[in-house]
Amino acid sequence: MFEYILGKLAVKKIDYVALEINGLAYKIHISLKTFEKIGNIGNDEKLYIFTNVKEDDISLYGFKTQNERELFKALISISGVGPKLAIAILSTFNMREIIEIVTEDESKIFTRVPGLGIKKAQKIILDLKDKVKKIDISEMLEETSNLSNGKLITSESFDPKISLMKEDLKLALEFLGYTNTDISKWIKDSELAQLKDISEAIKIVLQKIQNKK
Repeated sequence: MFEYILGKLAVKKIDYVALEINGLAYKIHISLKTFEKIGNIGNDEKLYIFTNVKEDDISLYGFKTQNERELFKALISISGVGPKLAIAILSTFNMREIIEIVTEDESKIFTRVPGLGIKKAQKIILDLKDKVKKIDISEMLEETSNLSNGKLITSESFDPKISLMKEDLKLALEFLGYTNTDISKWIKDSELAQLKDISEAIKIVLQKIQNKK
């Protein structure tokens, strides 16, 4: 129905936005990753659209890139995966992480998605293996580079396990009162790779922070 919608950002919520065109506002569901890329209220925004049609409802889902939309479509084409779960997956991991998880068969990491058990995670990975090959990876890398201030994370340097451990570590430190902590300042990826679990990482970082004081 729609290829994309370009309009003024009238509403910005964590799970949806509204783009206004000529006095008409379109409610568009988004992932958390898309939310993070969208500007402020009043800005012009362009979202690539997927229209989900059911007997009693028509819903719009928006994405900053065509590749993200293609991955969403690949996810909902899998039996047992609806738009809600697909958005949850895209909110938990970015595109590079999802593709890395699928190619490395990391089903346990996939269960970080709320409501996603190990059996369904394994099924999704199995069904996605061929589908992700059809996504334009080169375009995805270029988009990721633009969104990361020109710092391109290559597949050789990316490790989803370390990425998730760093995310958990940051949340744990924030819970302990250490806000806006630069994890890479206190512990290297090579160190994280040698640790058994997040508790060891917390102890190491807290010790380094205390020694710095």
